[in-house]
Order: sequence, then C-alpha cells, then structure tokens
Amino acid sequence: MPVAPIFAAVFALIYIILSLGVIGHRKNKRISRGDGDDRDLAVAIRVHANFIEYVPLAIILLWFLETIAYEKTLTFILASVLVVARLLHVAGMRNPKQYLILRQIGVVATLSVILLAAGRLLWQYTPL
Repeated sequence: MPVAPIFAAVFALIYIILSLGVIGHRKNKRISRGDGDDRDLAVAIRVHANFIEYVPLAIILLWFLETIAYEKTLTFILASVLVVARLLHVAGMRNPKQYLILRQIGVVATLSVILLAAGRLLWQYTPL
C-alpha cells in the first residue's frame, strides 16, 4: 500500500479545514480582502499560508523517498512526524502566548522532516 498518497490526502483534509477557518472568519467579520486589521483573521490567514508554504515541498520529497528510493518505512515515519508537527504548529500559532513552544516544536519538526528527506535522497542519488 502506498504511503505518500495517503498522507497527501490527510494533508489535503487539514488544508481544507484551515481554508474553511479563513472563510468563516471572513464571513463573520464581513472582510472580503486582506485581513481588515482583524487580529483573528490575520492569524487564520497566516496559519493557512504557513501550512501551504511548507507542506507541498515535504509531500514531494516524501513521494520521491517512497517511490524512487524505496523507503516506505522511513516515508511513513517522516510523514507521521510531519502531521503531528503541522498540527502542533497550528495550535501554537493560534495561541502564541499559551502555546508558543508548540509552534517552535512544529517548525523544527517540519524543517527536520524536509532536511532528512532531502538528505536521504541526496545521499542515495548524488554521484560521489
């Protein structure tokens, strides 16, 4: 059973939930563009944007790791860490005073997944 496509679907669902959060804030505050200087909407926009800034690259690397490097177990582990990392990051961004540590753990774990996947691919496919 493929790993990366299943996790890509999980990330797609998380992305939809984050999108609906932005849409809901816009509807409730009647703000169609920008953030209207509304702090809650600005946070929702950044949470959504931050997710889409990091996750696609990670999914591509995980897909390569699984399909080209044949690292199914490593792909599963890294994808699982990435799900937890992104959820922690969302919680930390939404409540920075109470949960800043979650945001920090989330970003470090996200970057670690990207670094490990990229490093593994480079190690296997760089001719040295």
